[in-house]
Amino acid sequence: MIISKPCVTMRGVVIGAYSWERQVKVNLVKTAKCLREKGFSVKKLVPNMMLILEMEGYEVSVYPSGKIIIKLLEDAERGRKIAETVYDCAGILEVVI
Repeated sequence: MIISKPCVTMRGVVIGAYSWERQVKVNLVKTAKCLREKGFSVKKLVPNMMLILEMEGYEVSVYPSGKIIIKLLEDAERGRKIAETVYDCAGILEVVI
């Protein structure tokens, strides 16, 4: 299950990935490599802590728990589509959809 909602503390969208089948865990190094190959710009990677990249003109922060924050985006549905790209690269899209 993917839940996308407006952030209450800043302008942006917060996306969470949840599964009843298994724990959601994102390998940030693998995910960053895949996203680079798809043409996205990786700004910062701290393994096991945080991945920051630029997607569709937005700064996207990805955490090992599957949480994603997209700064300045106000369209939750567009945020969900961006998150699906990230989750696909992380290899967990089929688990959370």
